[in-house]
Amino acid sequence: MTSPLRPLALPFFRGRFSGLGGRFSIPRPSDAPSAHSPGVDPDRILIFGNGAAVGWGVRSHDLALPGQLSRQLSAVTGRGVDADLVADPLITIQNAVDHLPDDRVPTYDAIVVVIGFSDALRMTSVRRWRQDMAALLGRLVALRSTGAEIVIQAIHRPSSIKYFALKEAGAVDAHAERLNAVTRELCDELPGVRLIVSRDRAEAERKIADEHGSHGGGQGIVGEQIPATELFRLIAATITAQLAPLLDDHFARGREDCPLRVRPQSDDDRDRAVRALGILDTPHEKRFDEIVERARVLLGTTGAAFSVVDRDRVWNKAVAGPVPREFPNERAMCSVTIRGDGPFVVPDVWEDSRFEATSELRFYAGYPVQTPDGIRIGALCVTDPQPRHADQVDLVLLRELALSVQRELSQVSQAF
Repeated sequence: MTSPLRPLALPFFRGRFSGLGGRFSIPRPSDAPSAHSPGVDPDRILIFGNGAAVGWGVRSHDLALPGQLSRQLSAVTGRGVDADLVADPLITIQNAVDHLPDDRVPTYDAIVVVIGFSDALRMTSVRRWRQDMAALLGRLVALRSTGAEIVIQAIHRPSSIKYFALKEAGAVDAHAERLNAVTRELCDELPGVRLIVSRDRAEAERKIADEHGSHGGGQGIVGEQIPATELFRLIAATITAQLAPLLDDHFARGREDCPLRVRPQSDDDRDRAVRALGILDTPHEKRFDEIVERARVLLGTTGAAFSVVDRDRVWNKAVAGPVPREFPNERAMCSVTIRGDGPFVVPDVWEDSRFEATSELRFYAGYPVQTPDGIRIGALCVTDPQPRHADQVDLVLLRELALSVQRELSQVSQAF
């Protein structure tokens, strides 16, 4: 039952927490909004929202929810994970639909939504929450690929974050529970949509205190603070327990359930992305050169390159071994590599009529390199004058090295 004092409290809470997020001094990640774990044919996950999705308390998304979830899912499924993040502290349930990356939603195998903490603090009305949450879920269901799962993280009790100095089990906590109850109702009405509840910070700290007490004469450690990384790990563990079996089922059915998984892109899309990076015809850079040389050595080939596909040429930003700096992109293997989102291997170029044969090149293996916005602009590739079978190259390692190039590209993107 709603307290008769609630209408009097609303102006206080909404005023106190207006503009929440924009004035925090708590650290948050500044690197590219994504994380990856090793493996070929990775599951693709979108994490969307605010609150814990933002990554408060750490400097890298690899330590925050994207990284924690990627690693835990991989440990269970045995596959790689590509986790993309769309999060902002100023996203609320009212404007969430406007922040959805509509063109990218159909490319994911699962979508994780973390939203509502700031709405609970502001005491967003239950009626408004129901209306806007229904709109958000409706848009996600309409856009998702067949079989893609949608997981909604329940709102943690606002009092669990000491920063806000709120009374435990007080008015704001009770309001968060009301919003969660509405979300649960809406999720129960939609196939492939579920609400999950993970341990919040206060509950995790009590668990640690109890564990210390059980091993130390019965005295718990009162008020012990857990690091932000531990909170993200706990949230990721709950999501993984729900999501991993569903992703396994999705994988067993085949990737055909997600025909847009390989995001369509035009030459114009790629051209704009390459120009925005500003790396064409720039001098060698040690950071890229080192990755390419590492690829050549670790994969045991004579040549390696980080290739960028321009309109009428393939230009190599970094090379190792006897690899030309540039060549026409017509019939180029790199141009074929970027049509997909996985490895592309040509065991013997001389036996493949799609490509022009040369005495210096018989084996090719490449993995696409993407911009932070998901546009495939080139590839990390290795070459050799001797043919070899596809199973003789470590494609997991090739992907990891390509992701190293992507991380460096994210620094280039942020500089612009």
